Amino acid sequence: MNIFAHRGYSGKYPENTMLAFEQAVASGAQGIELDVHFSKDGKLVIIHDELLKRTTGKEGSVDDYTLDELVQINAGKVFSDKFGHTPIPSFEEYCAYVRDKDIISNVEIKTNLLYYTGIEEELSKSVKKFGIGEKVLFSSFNWLSAVRIRQLEGTIPCGLLFEDRSLRHIAYQAKSMGFAYIHPDRHLIDQEMVNECKELGIGLNVWTVNDKESLDRLREWEVDGIITNYPPTCIP
Repeated sequence: MNIFAHRGYSGKYPENTMLAFEQAVASGAQGIELDVHFSKDGKLVIIHDELLKRTTGKEGSVDDYTLDELVQINAGKVFSDKFGHTPIPSFEEYCAYVRDKDIISNVEIKTNLLYYTGIEEELSKSVKKFGIGEKVLFSSFNWLSAVRIRQLEGTIPCGLLFEDRSLRHIAYQAKSMGFAYIHPDRHLIDQEMVNECKELGIGLNVWTVNDKESLDRLREWEVDGIITNYPPTCIP
């Protein structure tokens, strides 16, 4: 079972920063989950929210700022800036860091609330530029983005993110659409879902798993991966 560090080692370090990613690698995690948006000038930038306020204290949205402006902003507000200046990283900075690392990058395309025209094409270009295609997994709550990136990068596996209980039987849809994974909220998964995925050959990566009870159950079910804020506590 692969352990993906959710936004890096976000339980202890500022989420979606190079510090959190570096600490995730140091912890022994097999993968890193991260979130990608477009800046005002159409560049790929790593941050979770569409708005800057929660993680940086700044007003406005990601696409109000250019990439050069964003990478100067401290993203450590959730930890009261205790780690000093931990800037918002560009996706290219992240790719340069992981290209020689034995780490899987689960790249979530953040187009579920605001659609960024052309973001899938730019992600495809960056993955090719840094030669990391064999170590990437794309996912999105916006299944149209997942379809588009799969069209562009047919050999890179993609996962469908969901948290709606009415969608819990989507393994059949994923199979028919050519997707390799489904990524359910941990509250949705049960033995029936696990059995469906195993029957159809669909992988299961479950989020966000921070408690021992869920971890033990998912190990017993032999899911493919979990996404956690605390990777060291989940590694055997």
